[in-house]
Amino acid sequence: MIMTYQEYFRNSDFEYIWAILSGFYGENDGLKEEYEALVNQIRLLPMVPGHSISSIKMQLDPNNEIMVVGAPDPQEWLLGREVEIDFGHWRDEDDAKDSGVPSIPFDMLTSKQKRQSARQSDTATIAAHLLYWSTLYDIKTSQQHAEEFAKWIEDSFKDVPYTHEIEQEYEAESRHRKRQKYWCKAVSRDSAIDWSENLRILRHKLEYNIGYWRYVQRHVGWEEDVKRMQLACSLINIVIDGYNDMRNVYVNMTNAKRFYKDEIVIDNADSREFYQRKIRQAKSYDILWRFLSKNMKKWWD
Repeated sequence: MIMTYQEYFRNSDFEYIWAILSGFYGENDGLKEEYEALVNQIRLLPMVPGHSISSIKMQLDPNNEIMVVGAPDPQEWLLGREVEIDFGHWRDEDDAKDSGVPSIPFDMLTSKQKRQSARQSDTATIAAHLLYWSTLYDIKTSQQHAEEFAKWIEDSFKDVPYTHEIEQEYEAESRHRKRQKYWCKAVSRDSAIDWSENLRILRHKLEYNIGYWRYVQRHVGWEEDVKRMQLACSLINIVIDGYNDMRNVYVNMTNAKRFYKDEIVIDNADSREFYQRKIRQAKSYDILWRFLSKNMKKWWD
């Protein structure tokens, strides 16, 4: 049965969630209270239907650890999204011969045992992995962040002395580990012989920024900047992957030579589709860099 993000937390005991956060991810006991408060909020927050269209996808990363695909949106946006779990493509031929999940610590399991454990994970385990992923930017809701930031702005206008709380070492370590996990898949497939990996890494960075800006929502016009970053990601998708089906895609061929320097020989429908795809990729590549040149320096918070 497919469950939504919020349902995983409503059907899980926090102590079981914390057992994964502390035992597997190494989260310090000093963070337990923050995590518990956030879980209680997630259970009670009202769902916003407009943000529930897309789904959340869980896989195993190159190290055979459970991961959630992409950068997270704010907690308020995730509530109604269905969680799609796909560990099937990691299944070993002799997995069916094994019975039960080993009772030793997760980080001491073999890669194969981790895959089996992931597939047999209960609701609280999945909730823990979702929670770790969704707190990439902070262990707060977007609304909490907005209220704290608004208070800081208000106090600054009142000349209230600003008291800077020194960040605990375990807080910095937690944030650093989450960033490492986010980058793991993108960096692990990096290759010096494939130029397209440069764009994959750029896309991964833009996706990180999109999630962050949706979380903080801190400056006027952030929505338009997010749309521009999404457009840049779409252009990268075209350049890297193209499209197998070009039937409903229009490509202006009259100016093809401006972007595609190789010889174009169209003698049948298949060759026309082939060159349409190549020219579309070439145009997207050209537009991408001009678009970034015009906009990227504006993308800072």
